[in-house]
Amino acid sequence: VCLNGVILELDHSFEIVKKLKLTGVPAKIHKNTAFVKGMFNSALEVARFEGAKVRTVSGIRGQIKKSMNKDEPGSFRATFEDKILMSDIISCRLWVGVKPVEFYNPVTSLLSGGADYNSNTGQGKEERRL
Repeated sequence: VCLNGVILELDHSFEIVKKLKLTGVPAKIHKNTAFVKGMFNSALEVARFEGAKVRTVSGIRGQIKKSMNKDEPGSFRATFEDKILMSDIISCRLWVGVKPVEFYNPVTSLLSGGADYNSNTGQGKEERRL
């Protein structure tokens, strides 16, 4: 993130977030419950997003319930409002916090010495004897 502007207030309470859209496919379907694979990589990631809302491409809404370690890592059980199909793709929209690299280099005045702003003209070259 590159920013240019004027500081009005110093407040470190803001948070920069980015939007993620994770997708997975159903491994097994039983009534309104489905076992989803391919969305997360580990049971720890699933545990972090338990209770998150999911949606199929056909518009059926659901919720992540619990991690299932038996099948493959990252698979979980989700309940839906209606029975979904094996051909449905399940997506989860998330906002994840991002830590920016802290870099602050204030320029108080461009007129202060240190830089030669006449380098494109012949004046600076004569002074440096090039």
